[in-house]
Amino acid sequence: MKKPQNKYIYLLFIIGGFLLYGNTLSHEFALDDAIVINDNSFTKKGFAGIWDQLTNDQFMGFYGEKKSLVSGGRYRPLSMVLFNIEYALFGENASIGHLMNVLWYILNGILLYLSLKLLLPEKYAQSIWVGLPLLASLLWFFHPIHTEVVANIKGRDEIMAFSGELITLLLILKYLQHKKPLYLLGIGFSYFLTLLSKENAITWLAVYPLAIYFFKKNDFKASLPAFGVLLFSAIAWLYIRYLVVGEGISNVADNLMNDPFLEASNSEKYATIVFTLGKYLQLLVFPHPLTFDYYPKHIPILNWSSNVVIFSVLAYLLLIFIAIKGFFNRNLISFSILFFGITLSIASNVLFPIGVFMNERFVFVSSLGFSLVLAYFILFVLPNWFRNKKNALTILKFSSFIILALYSAKTISRNVVWKNNFTLATNDALISINGAKSNVMAGGQLTEKAQVTQNSAEKKQLLAKAIMHLNRAINNYPEYIDALLLMGNAQWEYTKDAKNALPFYQRIIAINPNNNNAWTNSLIVLEQSKDVNYKINSYETLLRYNPNRAEVYINLGRSYGRDKGNLTKAVEVFETGRKIAPNNFDLLSNLGTVYGLQQNYPKAIEVLEAAIKIQPNNAKSHIDLGLSYFYNQNPSKAKFHFDTAFKLDPSIDRNQLPL
Repeated sequence: MKKPQNKYIYLLFIIGGFLLYGNTLSHEFALDDAIVINDNSFTKKGFAGIWDQLTNDQFMGFYGEKKSLVSGGRYRPLSMVLFNIEYALFGENASIGHLMNVLWYILNGILLYLSLKLLLPEKYAQSIWVGLPLLASLLWFFHPIHTEVVANIKGRDEIMAFSGELITLLLILKYLQHKKPLYLLGIGFSYFLTLLSKENAITWLAVYPLAIYFFKKNDFKASLPAFGVLLFSAIAWLYIRYLVVGEGISNVADNLMNDPFLEASNSEKYATIVFTLGKYLQLLVFPHPLTFDYYPKHIPILNWSSNVVIFSVLAYLLLIFIAIKGFFNRNLISFSILFFGITLSIASNVLFPIGVFMNERFVFVSSLGFSLVLAYFILFVLPNWFRNKKNALTILKFSSFIILALYSAKTISRNVVWKNNFTLATNDALISINGAKSNVMAGGQLTEKAQVTQNSAEKKQLLAKAIMHLNRAINNYPEYIDALLLMGNAQWEYTKDAKNALPFYQRIIAINPNNNNAWTNSLIVLEQSKDVNYKINSYETLLRYNPNRAEVYINLGRSYGRDKGNLTKAVEVFETGRKIAPNNFDLLSNLGTVYGLQQNYPKAIEVLEAAIKIQPNNAKSHIDLGLSYFYNQNPSKAKFHFDTAFKLDPSIDRNQLPL
């Protein structure tokens, strides 16, 4: 059979890429895009922020400070630099980001085909239909498990890293063909840039020698200089990474969402890890359902007696047996299994904690192992089941087309979900029913939508759904601060009753007495409550959690003075707060006003003078101080402060003042 020319194969990947992911071009930013693009201060500097990206942890531009959220930190500056360039040229444009992802992905498909064509022995190209390099590349390219990487702009780091890994492999193979030192320079530079794209490229230090051993056995000794260059590049990258990130491998997480094994015993931890490894196999064979939420507790904590864990153990024992058996005779299946295991190892939780049970993007590269095995089965095993060559060819074509068609349908339909945060969260929360992350995100998105809708009936429906999702998240993870905060917000929007919202904010404060969002929201809903006794009791309860919040003393004092008319209690509260925050202007201003109402003018003058030293341009404080001086029989001082207040605010009605 005449082999298709490369240009037609390139066209096949181009058409396939836009067929699969063309519907993402109109998508918005979603999920982690905020961290790397639209909420990243370094990215928003454009060209001026490139050096910041090169010299900082990936999270720095988002949080504004160094945060130890994941083991070893994150240093992936190459994709970040590309985001800076795109921002400088096109602004905050999600369509450009999605287009770049599609183009990079198409490049991945082409590079994969070229790499396999050059790497694999000629016998794998000899089939009664297309060769294994093309079919394996197409199976990898069309697989739906890649949607998370391609449809989410942030996934660029994965795509760029795979491009670099394949380019480096091609350069190694070219070096073995021509033995030119210039290729060694290209190998070192290419691999260094690959490592700057994503850390998981370090696993290819094992993949490259393995590939040469299996498929270019006569060139293994000749490839040693190339391996030496790879090692040098890796050492240089590790040194630079250490200078920037400055962290080794450690478990830095202190909550369930950053350490899913926090509540598990050591035995349960590894049993659950084995289950997730089995889950990857299931998703490769049958990629449904897909979700972004493999966090607690969509993935349950399991023990070694669980049937699914036992099945995963048996599956991997079988794979290990096949890999070992085929290692010495350099069997393609053995290589594929070893490739899968090596490239997945860094994200498996076996070597070190990664902060999540699993994610579909972690097998973006590893899925090539599965694609190689599936292509081998279709091309070299399946035909042996048929005596008639013509029938075999028909079956081969039919089975390949069916698989690619099913992959296409699943990929395109899954892309629709990645339209934006709302579609992603509300869809995946119905898949990851016990997943705290997706349910929290769905609750937040539904609440935000309810806040802007003008239809009261629709607003109620959205908020009811939000509360349902947030209840799920809280039931699964009662100390999930994000869930509690959003639940308080949703309850307030739904009922406008502080009694329904405040308990959730109080639960946050009980967990973290310094959570500013919970404090701010607590004060907002309490100030709008008409139940004065409830307000006072609530403020006093909040102060028991943290007695150092000046704003609570201010609101509590106002409630006693303004709402209850108890000036003595108001002074007591304000004075207690003054000891905590002696330079708080609002606290001093309110205290001075209450002393004035009590006709204790000397104390009012003392306190208001202190307040004016903090904010000398506050007209109201000058008027209050002027009145205190006037009633304390000091008209000259009173006139001075009245005149000062009028200069600061000419709209003041001088006729309302006693001088």
